[in-house]
Amino acid sequence: MHYRQHFILGLLLSVSVSSVAFSADSSSPGSHERHIPSAAATQDTSPLCVHEAPSLAPGFESVQIETSDLARFEQFFNILKAPLVEQHEHPGRDRLRGYCYREVSIVVRQDLQTPRPTGWVQINFAVQDVLAVQEELERLYKESTVAKLEEVERNTIIRFRLKPDAKRGDRKAVRLEVFGPDGFMIGFDQYK
Repeated sequence: MHYRQHFILGLLLSVSVSSVAFSADSSSPGSHERHIPSAAATQDTSPLCVHEAPSLAPGFESVQIETSDLARFEQFFNILKAPLVEQHEHPGRDRLRGYCYREVSIVVRQDLQTPRPTGWVQINFAVQDVLAVQEELERLYKESTVAKLEEVERNTIIRFRLKPDAKRGDRKAVRLEVFGPDGFMIGFDQYK
């Protein structure tokens, strides 16, 4: 319980919760406890990011973001190997995809009637070895079809930045920033 996970949604929401102890497996970026089998994921099901460990924050359910381009988020979460745990198609109204990433349910919604860009959404994780996370994510990226796209198009889906001496509140950290579509970012902090 030495690390904290921070979920920051724009300038309006900041929730800080104590993280649960992760096994060696669950600390890697692509590992997840359980998810809905692919056949069930295509059905109109309720959000689910199943945890075998206690909840990260009692009552915390998920993060939902809006986008005007769901396809780029699908590519982004495919690179991260985040299981698709929810899928909804409401013709003429909206499309939703829910992913389970590091035991956090992240739901992405595209409003078909009034498309909105995401804006700035940041989800942060404290990790023990940020360089191992970077190595794994960059390996997954290089194996993906996105790596074969032109740089301009690739950068609209995913980019990486390592900050060896980032200030995080009153602490210093080695920080990996993984930028996704439309101002979405996942940060990984290894506190010094």
